[in-house]
Amino acid sequence: MNKTKLFFATAIIAMIALTTNQLEAQDSKILAGGGIAYATEINSAAIFAKGVYQINDEWEASLGINYYFPKDEGPYEIKWLGFDLDAHYVFSKTDDLNIYGIAGINILRVSIPSYDIYYGDSDYDFPYDEEPSTSTSSISDTNTGINLGVGARYLLAENLYGLGEAKYALNNDGYLQLSVGVLFGF
Repeated sequence: MNKTKLFFATAIIAMIALTTNQLEAQDSKILAGGGIAYATEINSAAIFAKGVYQINDEWEASLGINYYFPKDEGPYEIKWLGFDLDAHYVFSKTDDLNIYGIAGINILRVSIPSYDIYYGDSDYDFPYDEEPSTSTSSISDTNTGINLGVGARYLLAENLYGLGEAKYALNNDGYLQLSVGVLFGF
């Protein structure tokens, strides 16, 4: 039993060592990072996290999450959260600069808090001297659309890239998003 455990432990350590050496020998295929963005129709700044998987020299897959800063509209605070699943086609590539087209799916979720006021058991026959009680819930909506745009990635240092993107989300209202940030290669 102990020899079997020792064999499996040794085999796992050997596989990890070989995989690590192979990963170090290859160019980085995964990039991850974040930055700031601004969306025109939402009229709000955002922070974003982004991951990019380099499929080959021409194609990349990207997943991004955008948290837009809440905005006060009268008594309500409106919140947005965006998800982007994009494909990048690299049409210009040099040692330091990649320029790519963007096409993908955009999902935008908007939430608005709502307040319900209750006066006892009945909405119509309530005593005026009783304090109302409130409950908080939210009204939310999700819009799905298409992203189209262009982006660029510039090599700042080894495995550190500057990122700039402009893309238009074609959904119910539509908006232009401008983004800048950094990505790290793994």
